[in-house]
Amino acid sequence: SRSQMNVTFRLPTEADEKAFVKAATASGLIGLAGHRSVGGIRASIYNAMSEEGCAALVEFMEKFRRES
Repeated sequence: SRSQMNVTFRLPTEADEKAFVKAATASGLIGLAGHRSVGGIRASIYNAMSEEGCAALVEFMEKFRRES
């Protein structure tokens, strides 16, 4: 079973995922690359993650979607 605290998702292509991770890192959002053998995107939102951090990720995702 999977942790409910790790939000995983895929983008349409691997190139999109690499662009997402690169842009996220440039925006100060780190550690979003998925597992090395599976790929994708993984956002860990354990108790130490603040609501502001989650909101920053949502804002980034919305901006990335608009600009992609």
